[in-house]
Amino acid sequence: MKIRKILKLIGKGFLILLGLLLLTGIVYEQIGRFSAKQFAEERTGRFVDVGGHELYYEKKGDGNVTVVFESGAPGDHRAWENLSERISKYATTVTYDRAGLLWSERGSFDKNPDNISKDLQALLKNIDFKKPYVLVGHSAAGIYLRPFINKHQEDILGVVLIDPSHPDQLYKAPEELKDYMQPPFFPPRWLFRFLNVVGLLRLLMDDPLLYKGVQNGGVYDEIEFLMKETSKLSASSNTWKVPLVVISAGSQDSFLGPNENDTVKKEIQHYWDGLQKEISKLSISGTRIVAEKSGHNMLNSESELISNEIIKMINLQSRDE
Repeated sequence: MKIRKILKLIGKGFLILLGLLLLTGIVYEQIGRFSAKQFAEERTGRFVDVGGHELYYEKKGDGNVTVVFESGAPGDHRAWENLSERISKYATTVTYDRAGLLWSERGSFDKNPDNISKDLQALLKNIDFKKPYVLVGHSAAGIYLRPFINKHQEDILGVVLIDPSHPDQLYKAPEELKDYMQPPFFPPRWLFRFLNVVGLLRLLMDDPLLYKGVQNGGVYDEIEFLMKETSKLSASSNTWKVPLVVISAGSQDSFLGPNENDTVKKEIQHYWDGLQKEISKLSISGTRIVAEKSGHNMLNSESELISNEIIKMINLQSRDE
């Protein structure tokens, strides 16, 4: 009987502790959301209707070329703040939040490259951004931008892709590398939203505004698409006639734990290099640059290299005139 009473006390204590932890997490999350309201007050961009839902965008500069920045998943316009500021001295720049991310409305359409490209086209058309465009994309943008490039090559001056994703990267990987190329656990949507409510996502991701994209649905939708749906895409593409520069990471440590052995590192880098070369061949005038000392998230560490390649694309306009 004494053992049973002790077990009941332990069980009650555990439930009380769990309840306190959940309450603490919820309070922590709400305090974080309240303090994040300042970001909404400091917004400098505008909203545009792209067909039933509004996208948030920011425009800088006033050049005869428009440089369009497309973020990786599930990134938003903030990823490009430094680069867009620098490039706005040479061209008009536009950064934006895809449907369901940060300030943009989710809309009712499936999250896939075709619909993302339609949204982008509507944004550029409705705001009357000047043609031609230079497209700059990071990571998953290498997948998202393909339909837009296929359909609008006559409007595009050039493309710069920064360590772009490949539609088949999870499915072409050798069996011994697949565990490194994708998260070991993909939570159901309800659990993802629960982690957002109790503050664990805020604690893990260290992004004060991530909760907005989780609330809107865009964050989960993009992760789900990239984890489960890219196998339905064809990696093939129309041959692009526009200049293409692929800036690849020389180190793929983002896929690895800190103590991974050198053999695995070399195998993953070799596999990634092959995918990057394949992407660079999408254009008849595609080239590839390897940022030897940088990993996947190089937008700040390689800002000078990236800026120089974008400016080279912008300067193609003056040669054509």
